[in-house]
Amino acid sequence: MFDAFILPGVPWTVFWLFTGAAIIIQGISKSGFAGGAGILSLPLMMLVMPVDLVAAALLPLLILCDMNAIYHHRRNKVWAPIMAIYLPSIIGIVLGAAVWWMIGQEGVQGFERLIKQFVGVIAILFAVYIAVKESAMAWALQHKPGKGVGVAAGVAAGFCSTIAHAAGPIVGLYLFAQNLGKSLFVGTVAWTFTLINLTKLPFYIQVGLIQRDTLLFGLCLVWLIPVGSYMGHWMHHRVEESAFNRVILVLTILAGLQLLLDVNVVQWALERAAAPALESAA
Repeated sequence: MFDAFILPGVPWTVFWLFTGAAIIIQGISKSGFAGGAGILSLPLMMLVMPVDLVAAALLPLLILCDMNAIYHHRRNKVWAPIMAIYLPSIIGIVLGAAVWWMIGQEGVQGFERLIKQFVGVIAILFAVYIAVKESAMAWALQHKPGKGVGVAAGVAAGFCSTIAHAAGPIVGLYLFAQNLGKSLFVGTVAWTFTLINLTKLPFYIQVGLIQRDTLLFGLCLVWLIPVGSYMGHWMHHRVEESAFNRVILVLTILAGLQLLLDVNVVQWALERAAAPALESAA
């Protein structure tokens, strides 16, 4: 039923392992533990899925993650900074949707490598952000951004989020610089991404990214969101966040480099593993 979602040569077990892990990581990230971990989901899924289907399949699941996050932080929000970055993000969302529409008209095959390279660059930059997060946050507090920076950050966040669901560092740094305090910061980030992702949804539908099969595929994975959320809350008291982030950092860099260099180690390893069996059969 979901054959179109699986890259050639990838076994079903590997496919579900990678996609399942990606959704669990999103649930962990949205729980408030290891907030940057969600960036790994997109490159992880792109190693076993076509690029356009990854973006489409993730959006409804991200919205459900956002809904869970704002339920827990429904009172922890400040509307002024949310609107400061959300309203200009609509411009970026429209621009990103226009890019997806153009790709749909021309055929995704001609843009597949370019999209992978874009996501690879974003993943590596995000990994660098994770590595220097504390320093970046300290710098942001010392340089509180004005309205112009908010507009630029919003447009960039909307575009990156629409193309690759990768606006985390942009939104995080801008909102952290508002010095909201931990609870208000987490809640304000959750509300901001909820609005951005909900705004992306009709554009994804309009350009043909989200279809019936996409939603059915998401239903097969949706149960992993509360699993990831539970794991995030469980790890909050038992696992050092910096250690978990270092693991995510390494995995994100490896996945990002594979996409950037257009080398799929997963498929290479599977081919190497299958080679002895094919030789003996011959």
